[in-house]
Amino acid sequence: MLKTTTDVVGRLKTSRHQNIYEADFEYGPQPLRWEVLTAGSGTAVHMPGQGGVAINVTTASGDLVVRQSRPYHRYQPGKSMYMASACLFGVPDANNRQRVGFFDDSNGIFFEQAGATATNPFGMYAVVRSDYGGIVTDTRFALPDWNGEAELISKLDFTRIQMIWVEYAWYGAGCLRWGIIYNGDLITVHQIGMGNRAGQAAPWARTGNLPVRYESRNVGTLAAANTFTHYGVSVVVEGGVDEQRGFTYAYGMSAALPRRTVPQNSVRYPVLSMRNRVMGTQEYTQASAAITAGTTTSLTVAGTPWAVNQWQGRCISYVVSGVTYTARILSNTTSALTLADVVTGAALAVAPVAGQNYTIGLINRGQILPRQLLISSSALAIVEIIASTPSSPVVLTGASFAALNTLGSLNSFAERDVSATALTGGEVVMAFTAPSGGSGLQQIDLSNLFALYNTVRGDRPDVLTLAITTPSAASADVGAHFICQEAMS
Repeated sequence: MLKTTTDVVGRLKTSRHQNIYEADFEYGPQPLRWEVLTAGSGTAVHMPGQGGVAINVTTASGDLVVRQSRPYHRYQPGKSMYMASACLFGVPDANNRQRVGFFDDSNGIFFEQAGATATNPFGMYAVVRSDYGGIVTDTRFALPDWNGEAELISKLDFTRIQMIWVEYAWYGAGCLRWGIIYNGDLITVHQIGMGNRAGQAAPWARTGNLPVRYESRNVGTLAAANTFTHYGVSVVVEGGVDEQRGFTYAYGMSAALPRRTVPQNSVRYPVLSMRNRVMGTQEYTQASAAITAGTTTSLTVAGTPWAVNQWQGRCISYVVSGVTYTARILSNTTSALTLADVVTGAALAVAPVAGQNYTIGLINRGQILPRQLLISSSALAIVEIIASTPSSPVVLTGASFAALNTLGSLNSFAERDVSATALTGGEVVMAFTAPSGGSGLQQIDLSNLFALYNTVRGDRPDVLTLAITTPSAASADVGAHFICQEAMS
């Protein structure tokens, strides 16, 4: 039997383990902490009578349901990342892929159910995904090739509910495990030690910062509609977790206008907003070669500035009519990119157009951790902090976001706006009153707020807005700064 008494960095399982994320679905699908993305006729349905979520696809090719945790759980070197969840895979279908584990569309480790074979009647695989080198590659290990205890594996019936777990260390050459909790025992069904592995010359994945994800994807026409059900989940750091920290920055008013005047009788006037930038790396932009044409599968630029397949595997962010879109670059010529939707792999919903801004690089999967608000107001006002949610993003009227790396914070990945005049959407996550006669400087602790994330497609970073409501009798001059930490690795 493979070792289960130590984690994947050799630490005894008696060492401290600490939950950094957990969810159950007794009262709802947790829409503030999970994002749902569907294609075709796929649906995700909360089941209050069971405390779970049913992920449903029809028989149609292209149906897709993704449920992904909002945070990308930050890998800490020297620690082991572990997640466990109860799942009901059901009967396998050759044209359907059901997946659960630590993964996104580019990197990760997960269980997969696909088509049954004579030696793999439940169609189960242990999978490693990596986009190292530019092309997303899934390395799949079928159940008959699992190196755990064969007698126990032969007893597993994946049409029954199972308690699955996966565990990894990254470093680049860490160890990976897939397991089942069987009669209360932690059982490893497959393990790969990437260090010194024959033929392994590259990291097993480009990053160890990964979300939890459930997915059902039709890659062809199914014989019958399919349901994949999941229940509670936990993410644990073996060996304890160090406090998550990043570089600290202030996001606030411009030097030319240190306070904004909020007119009397205003309702939720957006004085200050901030967000992460869309792209984590910014390797090429329209400043070097302008877009001359675009379709839902391609983009062409002026001249011949690129080497063939220079950008294969990177992503592109572009703006059409004020809305940001992202796409994966499948290949490129010296002047044209072949593009696909980041998640579905299909044609884009909206084509890039000539003259629009674009950035080539890697999608930003970092997060911003709010820590403190510093605010002063010259008059009585209600102060609210409003955050984006996946189903109700903050939408600003008249915003003009400026990158902090152009405002003196050279290594910041964030942007801030002090121009918007109205907002819709979002969730009020904190509120208080600035007193009559002027508040002086108020310091508000924000450390209990959720971090700011990006969407599954990577095209809509969360916005955090400071909104002011004034009475009918007076306007208010308001100055404010958010103090946050940017955790990018």
